[in-house]
Amino acid sequence: MVEKKQNKFINQLLGLLLPFLVVIFIGGWYVYVNGRMQTSADMEGIAPKDGVVDVREYSLDEKVYHLVNDWDYFPGKLYTPEDFVDEANAPVKALPNEKDMNLGSYRVRIIAKPHMYLMLASYTIDYSMRVFVDGEEVLNVGYVTDAPETTIHDGHFVTIPFYTGEGETEIIYQYANYMHKDGGFIQSTTIGTPEQIANFVRNTTLYSLFTGGGLIFLAFYFLLYAAYQRNREYGVLALCCLLMAFRNSHFINEFLRPDGFPFELHYRIFIYTVSTIPAMGIFVPAAYFPKVMNKWFERLFMSLCAVSIILHFTIPTESLVALCHICYYFSAAFLPIIIFLFIRYYWKKRKIERTEVLTIITIVLLYWSMIFESLHTGNNSLIAHFGTTPFMMLICILSLSIATNVKITRRMELLTEEQHKNEVLGQMNAMNRDFLQTVAHELKTPLAVISGYAQLTQMQIEKDKLSPQAPERLQTIRSEADRLGAMVANLMAFTYGQVSEAELHMVDPAELIKNAALIGEPICEKKGNKLKSSCTSKSMAHGNFELLLQVFINMIVNANRHTQDGELELEAHDVDRYIAFTIKDTGSGIAPEVAEHIFERGYSADGGSGLGLAICMDTVKMHGGELKLLSTGPEGTSFEILIPQEAEK
Repeated sequence: MVEKKQNKFINQLLGLLLPFLVVIFIGGWYVYVNGRMQTSADMEGIAPKDGVVDVREYSLDEKVYHLVNDWDYFPGKLYTPEDFVDEANAPVKALPNEKDMNLGSYRVRIIAKPHMYLMLASYTIDYSMRVFVDGEEVLNVGYVTDAPETTIHDGHFVTIPFYTGEGETEIIYQYANYMHKDGGFIQSTTIGTPEQIANFVRNTTLYSLFTGGGLIFLAFYFLLYAAYQRNREYGVLALCCLLMAFRNSHFINEFLRPDGFPFELHYRIFIYTVSTIPAMGIFVPAAYFPKVMNKWFERLFMSLCAVSIILHFTIPTESLVALCHICYYFSAAFLPIIIFLFIRYYWKKRKIERTEVLTIITIVLLYWSMIFESLHTGNNSLIAHFGTTPFMMLICILSLSIATNVKITRRMELLTEEQHKNEVLGQMNAMNRDFLQTVAHELKTPLAVISGYAQLTQMQIEKDKLSPQAPERLQTIRSEADRLGAMVANLMAFTYGQVSEAELHMVDPAELIKNAALIGEPICEKKGNKLKSSCTSKSMAHGNFELLLQVFINMIVNANRHTQDGELELEAHDVDRYIAFTIKDTGSGIAPEVAEHIFERGYSADGGSGLGLAICMDTVKMHGGELKLLSTGPEGTSFEILIPQEAEK
């Protein structure tokens, strides 16, 4: 019982945490969508022309602007400010259709109001960058050289402050990227005053921390729940949360990647994360619809995932982007198979549950977010670094967790119903056991009477001294045998469901007392006890003669068991609308700690069955009467039975 309460408490605790966490994360996202974090699409753009951008007419002290990536580009060379001093011999910029290379320089001149402090904010060019402002080096992320073996790769979100002086500022970026073949390009850059940029950076960090940190927290939550419940659905949700958290490169770079961590390994982990995101479209339906997904299909896909892990951490980094594309294509190839399996399964089943509909809609929504992200990653810096899937994953997690909780609740209800059935079966077994004990006890009494009289008669025959009461005792044996036969017949009728409720009619208390005494005398004689009986009642009782007779016999047998060489008395008299029957003995009495339990079924202080008095109590209550203990002590015990009188017609 204690363990069940503990399990229930843990389930309730874990169930309450999820809504609390989701509310926090959605609240964090609200900060983002409410306009506190602006994207390049939300900002007003300022485009350079021939390498020059004029910002004098813009309110840089009120908001941030998007500095469009139309800087002068010089591929294949690392130029310094000295290379642009002589305008006549300045380097020649690239043509508009010339592609980015692994090595190059960018240059822009900013025309602004004199004597202003401004700031740029963006990601470094992939994946090492050196920055010059008005001829002075102000930033170096990684180490930029024109040789792959000496270049140190790194990448961060950076801010570049500068002072406009007389009104013109020269910005030069050098970059070197030997991690992949796509070269390097300027990320989405914002410009504004230090106060505005600080506010922008703060909100960007807040968004990243909410989504990335929240997803990791959710991953541990689902992992805990999956381990506790042994539920693979929550295990898959934990995996999805981890993938989405590591998909946010800003969060990984700024909050998780420790100093000195090899950037190449970080890059491989990031690309592997991006490559694995489409696999969620397989993991989720496989976990939530195990009957739909065939085993061979799951094994094939898991084998490909294992091969993908090996390749992502062994092949050269220049080929990782191509491998990522291949992973997307392979996952897309599995999509028609999944659709076919779902259609075939539900076509045969002809039925779909509400939770299944919710789960399928959620999976489709997850597919859409992954497709949207894959199509826009290359041309949208915000999607490339933050991704759209992480936030969509929060919505999917909420939806999937609701579906999972509904299924778990349903399983718990079915389990509770099963436990209730087992309890009912246990109670029925207990009732059958009690019934058999009761029947055995009821059969024992007439058998004891028959055995007692038979033994007494046998002893008299052996001594050739039959008493005058012998014929009467033989009649008692016969009547008890008849009563025993009637009880067996009633038992058989009860077994086949043929017995009805006991019929109550007029009963003569004097005859009842006489028969009980006649049956009880030989039982008492065995222990040297005398049984006396008397009846002063002038009324008729309303009851069943056989049942009441059995009650008195049980009471006599019980009193005789606790009396030796003593006296028992059975008496009846009128009390108001009842007939009061008293059974007294001069036995050892009942201990106080035992007296309060004597009518409980199965309770016995002397090794008996514990059924005699309980059966008597049930029978008396069935007659609308009362059975109670009047007194007990060293001088004996006295019981009283109240049976309603027969109503006058």
